Amino acid sequence: MNRKTIELEVKVTMEEMKKIGEFCREEGVNFSEWMRALALREIERKAQEKKEEEKPA
Repeated sequence: MNRKTIELEVKVTMEEMKKIGEFCREEGVNFSEWMRALALREIERKAQEKKEEEKPA
């Protein structure tokens, strides 16, 4: 699969950015990859919720 890089704007406070940066350094994670994984998990979670809502009781 080909990867494409896009730019996203995320609005955070300086305090939030410090916490995020500290977490990434401590855990040794790449911020972009971490956010990508979080977004994909959230998409899957929402899809699962929607599927469960559509099931007849």
